[in-house]
Amino acid sequence: MTSIRKHRGFMFFLYVLVFLLLLEWLTPIAELTATGYQTVFLVFLGASLFMAFFQVSWWISGGLKAIYILWALLFIFTEHRFFTRDAIAAFEVNIETSFTALFSQNWTGVTDMFRTLLFFVLLWMAVYLLHYWISFRLSIFAFYLFTVIFIAVLDTFSTYSGDAAIIRIMVIGLMLAGLLHLARWLELHHIPLRNSAVIGWLVPLFLMVGTSAAAALLLPKVDPVWPDPVPYLTSHTTSETASSGKPPIGKIGYDQDDSRLGGSFVGDDTVVLRAESGSGQYWKIESKDVYTSHGWELSEVEDEPVFYSDSEPIGALDIEPGASEEQGTAFITMAEERFPFVLYPYGTESFTMEGEADYRYNPADQRIGTYRAGSTFEPYMYEVIYSEPTYSLTALRATSEEGLTDLPRELDRYLQLPETLPERVGDLATAITASDESLYGKARAIEAYFANGEFTYSQTNVPVPAEGQDYVDQFLFETQIGYCDNFSTSMVVMLRSIGIPARWVKGFAEGEEIGAADGKVLYEVTNNNAHSWVEAYLPSVGWIMFEPTIGFAGTANIDFDLELDDSEEDAAPLPEKPDTPAPAENEPEATSANSGLEIGKWAAEFWKEQQTRIIWGVLAVIAVGLILYFLRRKWLPAVLVPYYRLRQGDESFERAYLHLLRQLDLYGIQRKEGETLSAYADYIDKFFGTRDMTVLTDAYEKAVYGGMRHAADWNTLRENWESLINRTSG
Repeated sequence: MTSIRKHRGFMFFLYVLVFLLLLEWLTPIAELTATGYQTVFLVFLGASLFMAFFQVSWWISGGLKAIYILWALLFIFTEHRFFTRDAIAAFEVNIETSFTALFSQNWTGVTDMFRTLLFFVLLWMAVYLLHYWISFRLSIFAFYLFTVIFIAVLDTFSTYSGDAAIIRIMVIGLMLAGLLHLARWLELHHIPLRNSAVIGWLVPLFLMVGTSAAAALLLPKVDPVWPDPVPYLTSHTTSETASSGKPPIGKIGYDQDDSRLGGSFVGDDTVVLRAESGSGQYWKIESKDVYTSHGWELSEVEDEPVFYSDSEPIGALDIEPGASEEQGTAFITMAEERFPFVLYPYGTESFTMEGEADYRYNPADQRIGTYRAGSTFEPYMYEVIYSEPTYSLTALRATSEEGLTDLPRELDRYLQLPETLPERVGDLATAITASDESLYGKARAIEAYFANGEFTYSQTNVPVPAEGQDYVDQFLFETQIGYCDNFSTSMVVMLRSIGIPARWVKGFAEGEEIGAADGKVLYEVTNNNAHSWVEAYLPSVGWIMFEPTIGFAGTANIDFDLELDDSEEDAAPLPEKPDTPAPAENEPEATSANSGLEIGKWAAEFWKEQQTRIIWGVLAVIAVGLILYFLRRKWLPAVLVPYYRLRQGDESFERAYLHLLRQLDLYGIQRKEGETLSAYADYIDKFFGTRDMTVLTDAYEKAVYGGMRHAADWNTLRENWESLINRTSG
């Protein structure tokens, strides 16, 4: 064995180290962005490196990767079985929606499925580059340096702790550097590779790296010279805000007082609860109904509270369980914070906990308090039986404004609006929903309005309305920046302004997936997951949740029980805001964003009309490409001969000679492992009955290995080369 690149065991160990280095990139990304399904991405990385190691043909490996990516997207974002018609339709709708959003420069309109697809493509490219650096360059320094910088920056300026990651990266990097240095040294000096030599190098390398790592872990550490910059910057910003008279920066989390909304927040990763359930859930706490122009308060209702005991079916909740959904179980364990009530998912049927407990449902705010022996207490652990509600799209499409004329009196409080609400808020809601006939369509149009590219989700630099200024009006028409409270409050107010009862709901989003066991997923919910959203009442359907906040994916389960036109489910085109002056006669009416939107619509319509032809065209191109690839030995000489006739110089000869070697390999005359070029040339000449290969090889060796560049006279050798390469096409 003459090249260390041919040593399977040695190269396989390098690829394992590369996989571990890639894992150090994926872990903090998954932790900081709350990205679930980390195992799906790890399997993709492992399989890609495995196929690269065994040099699987690109068309086979590329096809397998594409199939896996498609399966992963459907597995993560849909509940359909793999490659069903509904699953493929859902994938097409996501891609079509995302491309339309990109063409119209509506970056927030890109779907999570499309973002995940791009992430898979990024991982694909990373594996390709690492395969190239390892197998061809025998160098990994650049990627190793970027990894160290990446972890160091995250450890310094984010909540990710890179203490252990830095040690792991140093160990992996030093081992990779040592092994690759050995590989380059052996190839440079043309030293035959022996297993004993590899072992003799690996043992001291492992000992040195292991000793260094152990010392780094066990020896005492010196305190940092500079303090952590994040708390410093935060405290500096807070003190500066206070001294300037600006509203102070609050701490994110659940708070009962919502009378004054607005202002910035700082993150808080304190764990509130851990939930073990079959899927992610929104954890509801309460709702509020009175909007005061500055925040939310709770009205007094005359309904008596309803009491339940352990395991007793709960029947007073406004949102009933869905009969068509399978029953689920969630195990809730509270952490550092406790509450005198339970957090519950949609479709809750009953609660159970150790020890006798009573549950008090308050119809005013839908909160379920916990009592023991007549006094409130803060439960630590409990079980929730629930059945997620499912809504018929047929029934939702049948909701109409006529149903609003005979609403129950108890819903009047969910239509309340302050007299000081600016008229343009209602005008905007009317304009947004003008093209929708059903109440559900109107609610969806308002929900989708916030993703039009004009609004920004942020927890910082969020202003507080001035005295006499309306909170919703400020957000919709002036600042257009905020967090969940801004988006959810605005949607509730806009729904009420067009006569649809709506209420403001508080609780926690699903949190971060941190593990799985026995068919259930473990979610960790922190104060950072404190959230607010919207519930709207649709006649003949009931209460249904909506999620207007950018970046959050909570939504009601819809039973698509009718044939849909692809464009129907999407919200109607967004109108201009009221009070926006029309363009002058000499001014162009279409902006670049509108032009992009038109291009996106045209692309969507073109795809819809020509979908079958495009798919067959792509398949035909792929088929022709594969045929040409497999028959390249036949036609490649006809391309290479005129190409090299136009080129001059010694470099042309060297490249032409290497092309000839590859062409001979395609012809079926492979060069044996360890066989010299001279011996191989002698065999080729005996096979074809010529001396062309010997002449070419002698010139190549003198030019490349002997430094005799004048021996490679391309004008003299081209005839021998053309004679030989033309024979390989027969």
